[in-house]
Amino acid sequence: MYDYVIVTHIPAFYKVNLYEELSKHLNIYVVFIAETTSEVRADGFTSLSNLSFDHTCINRGNFQDRRFLTSLLSLRKVLAPLKYKKIMLAGWDLPEFWYLAFTHKQKYIAMVLESTIRESSTTGLKRFIKTLFLSRISKVFASGKEHISLLEQLGFKREVRITNGVGLINKPERLKKQGRYAKRFLFIGRLSTDKNLDFLVDVFNGLPDAHLTIIGDGPLIKALQEKSMENILYMNKIANHALGEQFINHDVLILASLSEPWGLVIEEALFHGLPVIVSGNCGAAELVKHGENGFIFNPLDASELKDIISSINIESYAALLKGVEVN
Repeated sequence: MYDYVIVTHIPAFYKVNLYEELSKHLNIYVVFIAETTSEVRADGFTSLSNLSFDHTCINRGNFQDRRFLTSLLSLRKVLAPLKYKKIMLAGWDLPEFWYLAFTHKQKYIAMVLESTIRESSTTGLKRFIKTLFLSRISKVFASGKEHISLLEQLGFKREVRITNGVGLINKPERLKKQGRYAKRFLFIGRLSTDKNLDFLVDVFNGLPDAHLTIIGDGPLIKALQEKSMENILYMNKIANHALGEQFINHDVLILASLSEPWGLVIEEALFHGLPVIVSGNCGAAELVKHGENGFIFNPLDASELKDIISSINIESYAALLKGVEVN
């Protein structure tokens, strides 16, 4: 009998890493709804190769191209012969999740919550829909403090456990950072509106002595390049396993997101020894001790971000590096 049947979107590397670790302690069966995504992602973001835990994928091709009825029927067929204690749903945003929540008794359903109070509506019709779904849930695995706040606002009273993240990052051999502070800042991610890159580019356009490297691809790439000054460099998306060199060749990671349920890249930067400057709207901001291993700022306040960047010097940067190692 399985302890958990986990139903999740796609085999993203950080989820696969998590399931590999869970499988050492629990008997799990993972149902991936699709094998990949049409969103712009770096090579190796998803993979079904060499998985050691029991699993299946019910839709080949892109997640966005699946047919909902076919997906539901496939899900039902997969689950029918399985014996399990609980089903764990990786959210509340899919028809597949709603189907399972309302075709099983509440005591058999758990969910993973990666939404936070900051980007989630808790009033009106949206509140009703969320509380309706939660009424079918016996246990929630919440990523962090901002996620707990959302549950509290929605009146969820049953069991909650904090996971302190959304998955497990890749942890290759750490490369040693060379050289002193040289005002080299780094952004890694999808170039989309929610990442607040217009704001970030405007800030660095006003700081000609600071250098920003933007690694990624997305719908805003051309517009951002056209408005950027010479101190801003663009690089195409890089496979996750190859990012270590970029971390050690820069001094600070910046994530200015308007909305970011977690922000795995923050964990990756800290693992590689890099201080971070993080929007307060990122769930993973709770990993940052302001002034010790990085800074937290208001993603709508350009002056605040400029002041933080300008305040970093060789001495204070050395203290930040120590703070990263301690924390």
